[in-house]
Amino acid sequence: MSYKKLGMVFGGGNPIVLDIGETYTKLGFAGEPEPRAVIPTAIQKVGGPLTYILKSDRSCISQHLHCATLKQSISKFLEKVFFKILQINPKHQRVLLCESLLNPTKIREVIAEVLFHQFEVAALVFAPHHLLACFTVAMGTGLVVDCAYNETIVLPVIEGTPILWAWQSAPLGSSGIQDEIMKEISEKGKIQVRDEAAKSVTSRLSERVLEDIKVKACFVTQYERAKLIHDGKLAEWRKVCRKRVGSYFFIFSNFCNHAINYFYNTNLIMLRLLYVMMSARFTQKNVGDSTSEQEITKPSPALSDMIYPIDGVTRLMIPGSVREEAAEVLFEQDNDGTSISTMVLDSLLQCPVVSRKELAQNLLVIGGTSLLPGFRHRLLFELKEFAESEEKYRSKLSQCEFRVHNPPVPANLVSWLGASIFASLESFQHRLVTKEYFNQHNRKLPDWCGLPFPDKTPEASSHTTPASFKGGSHLGSSKNK
Repeated sequence: MSYKKLGMVFGGGNPIVLDIGETYTKLGFAGEPEPRAVIPTAIQKVGGPLTYILKSDRSCISQHLHCATLKQSISKFLEKVFFKILQINPKHQRVLLCESLLNPTKIREVIAEVLFHQFEVAALVFAPHHLLACFTVAMGTGLVVDCAYNETIVLPVIEGTPILWAWQSAPLGSSGIQDEIMKEISEKGKIQVRDEAAKSVTSRLSERVLEDIKVKACFVTQYERAKLIHDGKLAEWRKVCRKRVGSYFFIFSNFCNHAINYFYNTNLIMLRLLYVMMSARFTQKNVGDSTSEQEITKPSPALSDMIYPIDGVTRLMIPGSVREEAAEVLFEQDNDGTSISTMVLDSLLQCPVVSRKELAQNLLVIGGTSLLPGFRHRLLFELKEFAESEEKYRSKLSQCEFRVHNPPVPANLVSWLGASIFASLESFQHRLVTKEYFNQHNRKLPDWCGLPFPDKTPEASSHTTPASFKGGSHLGSSKNK
């Protein structure tokens, strides 16, 4: 294999493909079936911990953008990517970057500024990874469900065009699962050092340990078993509420007794009657609730506990309930009735009627969170169940048949492979943004679906941009129809 094929030449070769996520970055070259490496999106000083440059909540990112540290962090990270891992000089190279639909504009502009002015790349393009994922399975129309670290985004794609008004998003991702794991372990887990007695977990575990527990121990349980778990939690919550209400009612009853003994008149006799009526009603309600509790069937058999070695001397005892209940945060509906399943159905309702059946038959689930065992099976089951039982969806989606694509690579690499395919096509050169265009437009990047793209690139100065690519969002051949 030649050096040109490996992308090891200066000023030429295949375009560089980067998928920079909040937690991990996939990197490689166009035309290759898999990325060269998957690394944390972080920088590390000698002897210091990993510092993730984008992994934080949105408010922290917004504050971080106003200082120069973000630009320095991105510069150090890309320097490691180009010179240590890919071992290539990025000068005069073309770069394709996969980006999320919710990627802040300021971040993409900082990345472009670093690439153009520090690494002197020839041209680049930011492409939405929902569209790029469609290339992996050769799909023109489909519903892409991206389960990432912080959020889940659902975006329909019809004939290579993203339907932006039908997108759905919710803060459901791996970060929520890890928080739930930490919460359950703090309440039920034990930690043991050498041969000492097991103690409760008092301090928060590191993100690396929580992520490892999620990957090695957790899974998505079946729908029927999840309903039993939910009913059991609801019964326990009602029991705690009754105890609290009972204590408050006891205080109120003592106050009434003392008041009646001190002020014995007609009005307080009515107060005593009211107290007796409330007491009888409260007792009857308790009996009814205890009867309903006895009718609840608890899931069985219970999962066995797991011993997780943190290091050579420390062991963590993880209850079996944590293993199957932690991922329920993705499917439990919040106060607005939102979960991953309802987001898919709500997105379908906002799409054109003629496209709903085709979209339902072409579901593409991507993102590292969806790699949990049982995730796709649970999603399909709930989609069919809600479409047939919920009044909101039954009249419009009950006839839809839901199917999920099985891509040739793991779910977290689907978008990168689609980007590798797209960067190998002739139409890729018509999407490139040059350094001259970037500087002439006040260092602003055009949006994929909105602003027009430059008509010419260094590689195709004699070619003009086809009409289907001017200001549009289609992905396809560069030939005029």
